[in-house]
Parts: sequence; structure tokens; C-alpha cells
Amino acid sequence: MFDRTIPMLGFHTILSKHECVDAMIRLIEEGLAPNGFNTVILEMRYAFRCFPEYATGTVTYEDAGRIADACEKHGIRLVPLLPCLSHQSAGPRGNPYPLYKAHPEFLEQQGIDPAIDWPDFALHSWCASNDDVYQFIFPMIDEMAEATRCQAFHVGMDELFDVAMCPRCKGKTPAELYARTVKILHDHLAEKGLDTMIWGDRLLDAQKMGYSMWEGDRFDIHPAIHRKDEVTRDIIICDWHYEWHSAGYPSVEALMKEGFFVVPSFWRDPANASHFWLHALEAHYLGKRYGWEGTLGGMLCTNWRSLDDEAVDNMLAEMNGEARGDAAGANIGRVIREVAPKGRKYHL
Repeated sequence: MFDRTIPMLGFHTILSKHECVDAMIRLIEEGLAPNGFNTVILEMRYAFRCFPEYATGTVTYEDAGRIADACEKHGIRLVPLLPCLSHQSAGPRGNPYPLYKAHPEFLEQQGIDPAIDWPDFALHSWCASNDDVYQFIFPMIDEMAEATRCQAFHVGMDELFDVAMCPRCKGKTPAELYARTVKILHDHLAEKGLDTMIWGDRLLDAQKMGYSMWEGDRFDIHPAIHRKDEVTRDIIICDWHYEWHSAGYPSVEALMKEGFFVVPSFWRDPANASHFWLHALEAHYLGKRYGWEGTLGGMLCTNWRSLDDEAVDNMLAEMNGEARGDAAGANIGRVIREVAPKGRKYHL
């Protein structure tokens, strides 16, 4: 199981291509390990052995094993990520992943023009009432977990917009369908001895907290947080906010009060990351003072551009104080340089 006595100093990235695996390993060895990172969340575009016809990229089982070797060498916990329920599109937002092209019955919205894009369409999700999807999802999860030799698995669950809309879902609420899906995935992982991680945005009341509909919920999903038998408090919540919120980030406090291990998650803006962490530390203090059940579990730096050599070069340069301007990956390096030292000082 994932050791929660150690605050997470984590790095998330997308890795799409077999040819970029060496770049990923170089980032671990030359950048993340020297800066004290102890967790990597790896969102792989993966070539599945179990279902090669549903590959989302060219990263292989053997590639994942090589990355696991590099992480283990440096005492870094590797957590694979497979987007579940939401984010089932690639390229234009109406273009579903190969599994759903072959099985459109799994989609919450069918017959969508593959070329449609935001703001006319957000992204595809699978139908939370159609459990036939798990005959594919469970083997995919199991293979990625085996390849990475992980202790925890991240199932995504962020930015869910389309839920409780199709005829199969008639009479069911978004909150109950979301909570049910979390429970199904959590229980499968628990049977394998793995902890569950999710992005936390669908558990947040966007209007109450002052968040956008991306980083908080506007579709009546957030009441799922009260379904404690399904959204269990052993789930690790990555609470992401990538924009400046002058009044603070109330979700950290709210999730800690609910009893979760909460990991504030930043992106490409060093000012936002530092501001977010400052408010997270306030939540840590208040939690200790008032005896909240949850914990501020550390911090997570995220990278939403698929990793390659150029991005790694620029990240490493920025980590070492060499300015690379707006070049690919440079802003991520700047965030790491500015906030990682603060994360290393944090103790539970």
C-alpha cells in the first residue's frame, strides 16, 4: 500500500511515445531525484498487451518496467494513471479513444461528430450505468499496475460533464453514478492490494467555492462526497487548481474536513503554485488546531504536455537556474525550482 506517513513530493506527466521513454528516465535521474521527488504519477498513452487494438499510444509494458526500475533505484514511488469515466476523447474532443470507436454503446453520448470541439462539446465519458465496460478497463488497469509494480493507481475521474444523460441512466442522479463508479474502481484496486488516487474536482461545489466548471462541479456530481460508503476516505485526492484564486483555495480545507489525504496540485505558473501552497499550509495549521480527520498530504507538480527530449532539456535547464523563456517544458522547470524546496520542508 501507499505509505502516507511520507508527504508526497510528486510529479505528474503524460508519456505517449516509446521513443520518449529515455527522456522520461533522464528526467527522473537528472531532475526529479536530485530535487527530492518521491512520487511520479505517469499518465501513459499505452500499447496494451491485453487489447492491442485499443492502444492509445506506443508506450509498452517493457517501457513501463524500465521506468519502474529507474524510480525504484532512486526511492521514487511510481503511480500509473488511466483516465476512467471521463476524458475518453483524443485530439478533437468529439473523437473517442479506440475502445469506444469499437464499442460506441459504452459512451454516454453517442453519435457525436468526431471533429467537434470546445466549446460545442467538452469531452467524452463512458456510461456509468453500463458495467460491460469493465471487461476491458479492469484488464487494462491490471496490466499497467503489473508493469509498473505500483502501490497505488490513479484513475483520473476529472472534468466529468456528461453523466446521467442517456436512456440507460434514466432516473439516476449524477452524484450516485459518480460515487458508484468510484466504488467499483476502488474495490477492484483494493482486491489487488492497491490504493486509489483520483483528481478531486468533481467533489467540489464550483459555485460555492468560486471555481470554474473545470476545477469544480456544476453538474450536481459533488454531493457524491457525502456518500462515504462509496467515496471512501482511504482514497487519495489530488486537488488541482491551475489559476490564481485571490481568496484562497477552499477545497483543501473542505476535503481535509471530510477526512481525505489531500495533495494540492499545480501546473505551469510558479506564482499560482506558491500562492496555492501558502494557503494549503494554512489548512494544515487549521487542521491540526481543530482536529480535522484529513491530512495535507504533500504537493504535486503536473505537466500536461506529452513528454519529449526538448521538454526535458528545458525542464532540467530551468531547474538549474538557466532561463529558457517560453520554450516547451520551461515553465514546469520553473515551478519545480520554486516550489520543490518548500515541499521538501513540509512534515505531516
